[in-house]
Amino acid sequence: MGETTTTGDGLRLLRGPETLLDDRAGRLSHGGLLDTPAGLVTVLVLERRPVAPPAGAAPAWLVHLARPGRRDATLAFPTVLADTEHGVQIVVCVFGRASGHDRTVMAVHHPDLPRPASLFLDAPASPSPYATWVVEPALLAPPTLRAPRIWHTGLLRAGPVLFTHLEATADEPRLLDSPEWDTPHRPEGTPLPLRAGFDHGAHHRQSTYSAGPGHVCCDTILDSPPTPEPFTWTCHPRELSARHLVRLT
Repeated sequence: MGETTTTGDGLRLLRGPETLLDDRAGRLSHGGLLDTPAGLVTVLVLERRPVAPPAGAAPAWLVHLARPGRRDATLAFPTVLADTEHGVQIVVCVFGRASGHDRTVMAVHHPDLPRPASLFLDAPASPSPYATWVVEPALLAPPTLRAPRIWHTGLLRAGPVLFTHLEATADEPRLLDSPEWDTPHRPEGTPLPLRAGFDHGAHHRQSTYSAGPGHVCCDTILDSPPTPEPFTWTCHPRELSARHLVRLT
């Protein structure tokens, strides 16, 4: 399965970013495959050429893991973000916990793809020149008896944009029941529980927040800065942050 790197409690890098399809109509890449506290996670990036204007509801993505010869499959729960100006769709895929990855194939179906894309997870990795980690995925804080673990999928450069997924994952869902973790109903004056970005909100394009039993997430799309700038992942309830100087040249 290529190189496996352990970054901390419950977070392993199984594959680096790769390009799955490159066609005149568009390019599909994944931003690495991670074994995380939430299960297997990958980020898909579809760059459309030429950029198509938005038109109604976006077609659905179908992404699943399966083993050849078996009739069952593990479906991903996808979160889709679209940057219509740049013609980019970003899909965060969470597959849940899976045991073993030998002979497992990830298949991706979408109406805008010229054909389904597939990737055998134990095949040799083929690094992509189009999708790269500016900062690698990392565990920012391990879990405690009173607090969830905090981790991110790295800062991914894909085409004209940057993307990151920041998550708090709790083994005990009650750890995220306090008001400080409640994104839409937090007390007035309380900052968002999770944030990722450059100083003063520079280059920010959009952020999407989601939550469910045992997790709170923040997905962020940004423009690439022309010069080196500091980038910070922040978790206010745990009073922690991780800061990196981002250099894109």
